[in-house]
Amino acid sequence: MSYKEKVRVMKKHRQSQASSRDLASLPKPLQRRGLEGLNTRDPGFCGSKIPFTKMHALGNDFILIENKHLKTKLTPKQVRVLANRRHGIGCDQVIVLQEPKGVDADIFFYNADGKQALACGNGTRCVAKHLSKKKGLIQTPTFLSQFWNRKDKITISLRDPHFAPSMPLPLSLSKGYCIDVGNPHVVIFTEDLTSIDLEGLALSLQPPQGINVEIAQVISPTTVKVRVWERGVGITPACGSGACAVGILSLKLDLIKKTPVFIEMEGGVLEVDWSTGAPLLLTGAAHYCFEGMIDLP
Repeated sequence: MSYKEKVRVMKKHRQSQASSRDLASLPKPLQRRGLEGLNTRDPGFCGSKIPFTKMHALGNDFILIENKHLKTKLTPKQVRVLANRRHGIGCDQVIVLQEPKGVDADIFFYNADGKQALACGNGTRCVAKHLSKKKGLIQTPTFLSQFWNRKDKITISLRDPHFAPSMPLPLSLSKGYCIDVGNPHVVIFTEDLTSIDLEGLALSLQPPQGINVEIAQVISPTTVKVRVWERGVGITPACGSGACAVGILSLKLDLIKKTPVFIEMEGGVLEVDWSTGAPLLLTGAAHYCFEGMIDLP
């Protein structure tokens, strides 16, 4: 047999092996997104190599991983590598989906610095889209969220807000209003967003446990423009829980007269619907980026 004939036979054998792989044995996200060429018999599959899904909501981006593919709990170092935009996949948060019990998903969050987070509005909306259901329930670390998949937008419910005493600020700024919607925020209203060094201000305000910082400017009777600094991440193009914090306070302080409040961020617009006695709702777009496999360090 000539060298060219041997090569032809070997290629035909590989094609035959690939076509005989059992697609049903792949994780559902890989079945759905067409990565059926992966060799699931590789000992590294579901071990050091794990499948992931990358999603974003207004540029606020997330890595979704199913807990069943992890041999052990993610370490802070592994989270930092996954979140690193040069050496990993890159994200603001890693979201781990556990085996659900009585709900459609049970999730917990890690910030890019490797520490666990308590809540994430945009991340929860991405999970809701990932579930491909019209409505359902998602258990987060701090509240049970109901979701509705409405055409190109996802709506989720968040827990009732808890208000805390105002935070002292530099003399050039107004009050810092503290609020918790599953995670803590301090919101500062200003007449000019561009006049404030958000990074410097946020770092100067950090308590030991950390806090998310939003600066907000009312730009119309229905809309507030916002910049956000997230603890464990830094400045991000959008933040779902931050949008809720600003929306609630703008209504409570009578800066916006009626719900819903439109929150304009660098990455786009989120809609916050809140009134006393009614559930807090967050609505906006969510998108798939890509899926793949990665070696955990």
